[in-house]
Amino acid sequence: MKSRELDRKVIQAGAEFLYQDASSHKYYRFNGIVFSVPYHGAKEVPTGTCNKILKIIKGAK
Repeated sequence: MKSRELDRKVIQAGAEFLYQDASSHKYYRFNGIVFSVPYHGAKEVPTGTCNKILKIIKGAK
């Protein structure tokens, strides 16, 4: 999954954007869990990273 796609899914799930640091990572809070989403535009997010983030945002529903 591309970084942009994952970022959109996180936002649609209702995660609260906290900040973006200089190393191209966006930080979000979802149900008290703070996590970072690597944001490198059109690059693919590693499978394990993607699965972990999707587990956070889908596990709470």
